[in-house]
Amino acid sequence: MTREVLLTNDDGIDAAGIRALSDALSRTYDVTVVAPATNQSGVGGNRSWWETTIEYAERDLGYAVEGTPADCVAVASVALELEPDVVVSGCNHGPNIGAHVLGQSGTVGAAMEASFLGIPAIAVSMYDRGNLPFPPTATHSDFGLAGQVAADLVARVDEEGRLPFGADVLNVNV
Repeated sequence: MTREVLLTNDDGIDAAGIRALSDALSRTYDVTVVAPATNQSGVGGNRSWWETTIEYAERDLGYAVEGTPADCVAVASVALELEPDVVVSGCNHGPNIGAHVLGQSGTVGAAMEASFLGIPAIAVSMYDRGNLPFPPTATHSDFGLAGQVAADLVARVDEEGRLPFGADVLNVNV
């Protein structure tokens, strides 16, 4: 059985982290990328579709959505009629550690939206203290280990669609 993976993030469709995860996951899984057209860091699980019509366009990597990471999951499910086995959100540049951050993280917000829709989800972030200035300077190769971790966790989703540890959502910091 080939798993269908929906890949999104909060750093935007052109971010190095999502491209690295796409490359790593695409080696084994069918991956569809639906990500914000621009950086949406810090928006949490906000949804903008209440306020406006969400627009999306096909890009070289996938679909770029004029909206939040949670909007991307909804667009994938409703507008694109995707039925992924798992949602992977990331790889975020910077950590998502601690209760004070989790509610603000767009990376985690997208994973939570997937969970609300009944889809198991994994939020993946990379913490590299040596490469954490803003704007982010991490390159594709910096996210290699995060890609391996994401692929390993997707492989652990069981036949009933359950994540490891019985979780609905995993928040992973590499």
